[in-house]
Amino acid sequence: MKIKLIIFLSKFGVGGAGNSIFRLCKGLPKKKFNISIICLNNCPFDKEFKKIGIKVYKIKSNKTFFAMSKVLNITKFLISKKYKKNIFISNIHYTNVLSLIFLRNLNNLKIVLVERTPLMELSIYFGFIDFIKKNIIKSLIYLLYNLSDAIVCNSANISKHLKNKYKLNAKTIFPPSIVNSLKSSKKIYKKNKTLVIVTVCRLTKEKGLDVLFQALSLLNFKNYKLLIAGDGIEKLKLKQLSEKLNISSKIKYLGFLKDVKPILKLSNLYVNTSYFEGFPNSVVEAINHGIPVICSQSHGGINEILLNGKCGTIFNNGNSFDLADKIEEYYNNSKEFFLKTKLAKKNIKRFTLRKNITGYENLFSKL
Repeated sequence: MKIKLIIFLSKFGVGGAGNSIFRLCKGLPKKKFNISIICLNNCPFDKEFKKIGIKVYKIKSNKTFFAMSKVLNITKFLISKKYKKNIFISNIHYTNVLSLIFLRNLNNLKIVLVERTPLMELSIYFGFIDFIKKNIIKSLIYLLYNLSDAIVCNSANISKHLKNKYKLNAKTIFPPSIVNSLKSSKKIYKKNKTLVIVTVCRLTKEKGLDVLFQALSLLNFKNYKLLIAGDGIEKLKLKQLSEKLNISSKIKYLGFLKDVKPILKLSNLYVNTSYFEGFPNSVVEAINHGIPVICSQSHGGINEILLNGKCGTIFNNGNSFDLADKIEEYYNNSKEFFLKTKLAKKNIKRFTLRKNITGYENLFSKL
């Protein structure tokens, strides 16, 4: 008998969680698992899921709470005694809480919660409403998370935080950040050439692009350009900020890209400025291409990827002056950065698709 997996992700994007879920679904053996996806509005992997026989249920709604009654009905429809087990998988803390509220009383259903962002971010606020929302979520985590059948974190740091702060046990399963290890052809950067900096992220406040823009305005050299792969609600504000800082001519917005390999091939340096990150696949992908990285000291998987700075350069979270200093160091002498990248390429071999699939298969078999 097969195991039924019902995977719920409210916002199914092409990066981060969306990409990890697609890779997992594609890699799980079809003889053992029957998989369905529930998401809000659009799923960029529609065609790919259809090719591998996975049904996607899309709910038209911009508010997860008001969509939960439909999530409940779809889940009831999908649960069946013909399966060995029925497992519902939720993929971020606010949907985890709602899934427990709406689904925990269903018969023949196991609920697995996946934490992809550090819960420490619930103590970083962007305004009063954000403060209220995050404190409600923290209270509900205390009350509800222990009702789940299993908790998975994509970083050992997040698992440790759940244990220390919430007294919850969680299994760490790293995301499938690399499918194939690449041989790097990157050459050590020489400062007489234009420095091409790349970042891949949503254009939202928590990604800290304002810190990157301010750092660029502080640089003593001007032969650089920044390529941004991503889109989001902060795009207009960021454009206004770049004009104010007189760096707008240096920045190119590329929008969401399903495949970032072409721009990684063009780049000399990858920068991640997030205030908080779960496990940034884009950083691992940059390292896999042999690109030196500079990352903020955000909670989550950064320290596991960079081994606390041994495999990459870390700057103080939110500090544009410190970031500018690190970029200047790279510009003036990139050799040390490339030596760290060599170590990083060895370290990221832990984050393979095969290990991700095996981790989840073992978890599902034990529920």
